[in-house]
Amino acid sequence: MFATDVAKILGRLALILVFILALAGCGDDAGDTDVHMDEHDHEGDEHDHDGEHAEGFPGRLMVMDAENHQVQVLDLESEGVVATFAVPQSMAPGFGTLVRRTGDGRYGFLLQRTGHFSPDNDRNANQILVIDSGLTIESHGDHSDPVWGTPTLLPYRLGYGGGEIEPPLYRPIHWSSHHGRTAIFYDGSILRGEDGSTVDMVNAYAVAYDDSDWGSQTLPEPIFKLDVGSHAHGGAVAFDDDLFIVSVGMNDAEGGLGYSTLPRGVATYRADAMHWEDDIVQDFRGLCPRLHGEAVSGNYVAFGCNEGPEDDPRNNPDANQNYMGPPITDRSGVLVLSYDEMTDSFEADEVAYPDDGSETTSGGIRGGMGSSYSEGIFMATYGQDYFLKIMAAEVEDGTTDGSSLLEVEMGSGGNRGYYVEPVDHNFPMGEGRFVVLTRTGNLHIFDLTMPAGDEHVGSVPGIVGDTRETCPEAGCPSFALAPGFAYVTDPANNKVYEVHLEDAEIEREFELNAPTSLVVFGWFEYKEEIVFHE
Repeated sequence: MFATDVAKILGRLALILVFILALAGCGDDAGDTDVHMDEHDHEGDEHDHDGEHAEGFPGRLMVMDAENHQVQVLDLESEGVVATFAVPQSMAPGFGTLVRRTGDGRYGFLLQRTGHFSPDNDRNANQILVIDSGLTIESHGDHSDPVWGTPTLLPYRLGYGGGEIEPPLYRPIHWSSHHGRTAIFYDGSILRGEDGSTVDMVNAYAVAYDDSDWGSQTLPEPIFKLDVGSHAHGGAVAFDDDLFIVSVGMNDAEGGLGYSTLPRGVATYRADAMHWEDDIVQDFRGLCPRLHGEAVSGNYVAFGCNEGPEDDPRNNPDANQNYMGPPITDRSGVLVLSYDEMTDSFEADEVAYPDDGSETTSGGIRGGMGSSYSEGIFMATYGQDYFLKIMAAEVEDGTTDGSSLLEVEMGSGGNRGYYVEPVDHNFPMGEGRFVVLTRTGNLHIFDLTMPAGDEHVGSVPGIVGDTRETCPEAGCPSFALAPGFAYVTDPANNKVYEVHLEDAEIEREFELNAPTSLVVFGWFEYKEEIVFHE
């Protein structure tokens, strides 16, 4: 027993050491918002670092309390709430359905989404609040020290209710943040009169920011902003400072919005693009019908495509009879774009869905961060009981090469609040790993670098209850990742669990009221070596 305990302690210390080395590569009140600060002030570096952080990740969590309409910032070293931000009641509808953070782990975002359409033209709707975690670094020449400062709600808002109102930006929906850039896709809307008639169409927009600008006390200027030409429900990726990928609608004759509000493909643009069609650099429209979900992994970008023969009105009397495009005879697959640095351009391939006799398609996709171990590895939802493993480097166009099925009980099914996330550089014992939280309440760990059939490497069964009947009415659990750990919310029991991913065991429990969505704040993607002093 003693030897086992010593081994576990040494394992924890090694975990933190690897995390430190991995990091080398890798405000005021806003309007009517009330801000309540906890008495525990982390200004400066006042933490006791005498090995205590070996018990868990030393960052912070931003956790939604949907019941009290507020967000809390939990410090993982002190195990105390260091800030509570109460949100205006004007943001109540749709508030907290989505929380996100920047790739570097410093800034968090609370997104309000009121639905696909906003018939009342409400300028208080579809806002995004920005929270500074207070986690920064202090440079000392050859290295940097972590600093735990005071979390702050920044005094500006994004979205339609936040100043970006000409033109209106409706329903922030898809979010992509990595390598110092964040891209937001706003769906657009149909504006209706009192009699219900259509008054105006608000087009969707793709907007991207440099993450270094979020700390401003005024609304930052975007580095890219494009009207996508329709009110489609889509996505956008800021691939680098001068290359952006945006889902773009097509006209009705080609199966555009008369068929579905989901786009049928993507196009690439430069930062100075002004028009969604005239300024296309590469056109991949038509290659991904009913696009939904995007992910980046190094030099690869993947999109989930959802069209199948059941969507063709000539095959299915329940399909959209207004579709006048070419006949749909086969299911689609996953669109993979491969970037070539020499030509500064992409090549497109399709990963066909498995020929398993089903009509299943993919609606969500995640990718590793693009390290040497995980570049081009993706994991996509696929029906009720499966995920799709995609190895982009092995993809051949129009075949299932590079893809295989992973069986996960109740793994997807499109039920909100159940996730798959890439562990990647956050996992000190290996990369190419993904974590899945199922609708039945089980947490599973996969290593997609393993041979087919050996990918499942751990699980925590029953970490939350089976919520197929209670979500979303009673609140849906979710999770977020930090180096070596997963943090899982259990709103039914007012708990947040810290799971050690190597041991697949619950390490700590935190008492928080009705926790739903959450993100992890930390020191990610910094080029400097960060040293946690003992």
